Amino acid sequence: MTKLNELPPYMNILSNNIYKNKVLSGILDDSRIVTLTSCWSSDKIIKDVLREITKNAHVLQIGLTFGNQISEVYEKVKKHGKLDIFDVSETQIERANERYKNDDITIMNYNAALPWDEKYDVVICYNLLHELPLKTRQKVMDNALNCLTNGGKAVFVDYTEPELWNPVKWPLFLYNRLYRPFAESLWEEPLESFCSKKEEYRWHHTYYCGKLYQKVVAVRKILSSEDVLKLTKLFHGK
Repeated sequence: MTKLNELPPYMNILSNNIYKNKVLSGILDDSRIVTLTSCWSSDKIIKDVLREITKNAHVLQIGLTFGNQISEVYEKVKKHGKLDIFDVSETQIERANERYKNDDITIMNYNAALPWDEKYDVVICYNLLHELPLKTRQKVMDNALNCLTNGGKAVFVDYTEPELWNPVKWPLFLYNRLYRPFAESLWEEPLESFCSKKEEYRWHHTYYCGKLYQKVVAVRKILSSEDVLKLTKLFHGK
């Protein structure tokens, strides 16, 4: 696995102040700030993500997060499972290595837009996709799905289009238009539409805070569409 030590160009442009500034990152890493900025949805979302994980699961998280989300996942799997994390920010990796120095978490400097060989029971992508250009987003989602073990699942948490009555809808729309150019696409299409083989998986959607956030779980179908077609022809032929 090749290590990449530099932020992708789009992150240098859009998120430089957050991911390279230790002081700002430290402020945003406070769980109270995370609760506030998520409109008090973060605890509920994290609990629902944990329900997707068995205690013996080998888990990959794509991207470090602020708050207690990683700690909660680690607590779920630390005795019988394993937690690996990919990230591309040296500053965030340095902070995470210090924060989790007493925990058995493997943090790797790796760009998830590139494929990897290891298989995982659960892959978590938590509030990352809205930061990615569409081509990069497809690669990350495809790689997350391709590395699943039999019966494994990918868990994507991100923004979606809020309900019309949601008071944050239009301020968030303006903010995205100005500062998050890739987030708006998540309002326009279902999250699964951004991967190349969506028909091979079953997609389960859960929404939070007036559809401000979504949790989308992908589970590989036991039979592919081609297998179903073959079986249909077989039975009809008898």
